[in-house]
Amino acid sequence: MKAWDVLRLGISYVILAVAAAIAVFPIYYIVITSLSDIPTIASISIGSLIPQPRGLTLDAYKGILFGNPFLLWLRNSLILAGATVAITILLAFLSGVALSRLNVPGKRALMVTVYVLTFFPMTVTVLPLYLMFATLHLINTYYGLILAYSSGTSIYGAYLVKLFVDSIPKEYEEAAMIDGLSRLGAFVRILLPLSKPVLAFLGLIAFMGAYTDYAMANVFITSSDLWTLTLGMWYLSFVNRSTLYNVFAAFAVLMGIPIMAVFLAFQRYLTRMYTMSGVKG
Repeated sequence: MKAWDVLRLGISYVILAVAAAIAVFPIYYIVITSLSDIPTIASISIGSLIPQPRGLTLDAYKGILFGNPFLLWLRNSLILAGATVAITILLAFLSGVALSRLNVPGKRALMVTVYVLTFFPMTVTVLPLYLMFATLHLINTYYGLILAYSSGTSIYGAYLVKLFVDSIPKEYEEAAMIDGLSRLGAFVRILLPLSKPVLAFLGLIAFMGAYTDYAMANVFITSSDLWTLTLGMWYLSFVNRSTLYNVFAAFAVLMGIPIMAVFLAFQRYLTRMYTMSGVKG
């Protein structure tokens, strides 16, 4: 039995090592490509995966950071993503709590409608939103993109919050109200703190959607002063109908730093989110 336990443990470690290698390899490949002088895909070979120290260069990073308005693109992306997160969390949380705790007329039909709307990708709304925003003079503005991002994410977020709040017993709020808290006080001091995991998860989704979007930004932004990081990446990486893969990879690494920072900041709440029953619903 001991030999079998050791063999089973060894097989488990081998499987975990293979899975970890598969997960880490794309990140390694992007970083190595960003540090190389590989201009096109025709130049990529197996040998380039293990480059020599002399073959590594920071030219792609220098060109992005010092030869182009990278900080301007970063500022625009963070403004759009931050505003989208704030509006999405506010609308989704209030809507989700209302659907969970209040007896809203037509609640079941409304929930079915919200559930069906989550099936449609956000890009489906590009044309109607463009026509509407053109009439309202919101093209080439922060406001138009923020509204476009927030609307789609808020619908999914409301459904997600509703499922999560359903898993929180109503007795918590009722006990707080018996102790003297008002309905608003129970909402702020009981329900809101307990909902931090789903709010963190929703904030991460909203941030990722706005920060990494290209399709809507390409449609709604016409001025280079309002370009986001994704538009800047396209501008720098595609020259004369060919892709500069080292520049593309370097830009991806730089874009990934804020995403990693946000993920690490909310990691504690995300772990709780995954382990709670509200997500399984």
